[in-house]
Amino acid sequence: MAAADTIWRIFLQASAARLDETSLMRDVGVLRPKETGHYGSKPGFRCMHELIMHDGICRRLDCWRWTSLEEFAVSEPSWEDIEAMARTLAHNYIAAPQCDMQYENGLLLNKYMLVYEELSYAMNSGDIGRVETCLVTWIPMFKATGKHKYANTMTDFLCKVHFVYPAGLKRAVHYHIMINPTGRKGKFRGVDWCVELNNLFTKVINGGKGSNHTVLRIIMESPLIQIYRNLHTMFQNDFLHTQQTTRHAEADMSKMFQVLCRQMKKHSPNEIVKGRGSYYSIPDVLAKGQELMEKSNIDNEDRGQEAAVRGGKDERPSVDDVAVELVW
Repeated sequence: MAAADTIWRIFLQASAARLDETSLMRDVGVLRPKETGHYGSKPGFRCMHELIMHDGICRRLDCWRWTSLEEFAVSEPSWEDIEAMARTLAHNYIAAPQCDMQYENGLLLNKYMLVYEELSYAMNSGDIGRVETCLVTWIPMFKATGKHKYANTMTDFLCKVHFVYPAGLKRAVHYHIMINPTGRKGKFRGVDWCVELNNLFTKVINGGKGSNHTVLRIIMESPLIQIYRNLHTMFQNDFLHTQQTTRHAEADMSKMFQVLCRQMKKHSPNEIVKGRGSYYSIPDVLAKGQELMEKSNIDNEDRGQEAAVRGGKDERPSVDDVAVELVW
């Protein structure tokens, strides 16, 4: 959720960032024409997640000069072709400064969307090592967009897991970062989601009402939470209410993708138009965040030297140490 909000802060929060024909907000106008106001006023996680996924698909199709997913599928690319296309995307459409501000903004959008999708895929797949590797990239981005608590907490967590906890505790924490309540492929979730769900049942639904909503009542009811949930499930199954949910099937976006691809072809967000200006220059928050963290590390080193002079110890690891640990 924090990663999706970071994308919103970078590309949608500033009013000037929404004015270019190649901006993310113009894509919102095609994909979600009735919800532009909602996206301009800090939407929730699900809305941003779907926007990033859908817009990312269309932008990569535009990079590869395809007009639809169907056309791409008909070409029946081999795995070698897909790898070659991925290398082309990484070399030409992520980081290549040119004299075209809208093109440069588009490069950053491609870059951060790919980083987001990698994190999302790793989390859904339960690939814990890959999640940690992705977080090393996201921590500076959190720092640069004002999410200091996220950045500091994640840094502290990764450093403790890799350099402080004993082997047994490290393994236990590692294998409980992600859980899969349903047991289905691609359905891993962060453990905090289940913790918050349990808190909902414990404190809100079964925690009493009015004057009965006390700590003593919550403690007394907490051992029975699973029994209550089992009873609810049994009633739902007996009365055939299992299908009466608010979850809908994924929307068919093929027509909207075609419209958006035509718009991108018209305005050329992934082609260099020399001299093309922009109402807003998207900041490189990754570089900015790394600069802020380097400055913080220097300050910590200075304090560590002062502590060493006084006879103390200061051997606190940093995100860079975690990155080296993960790579090697």
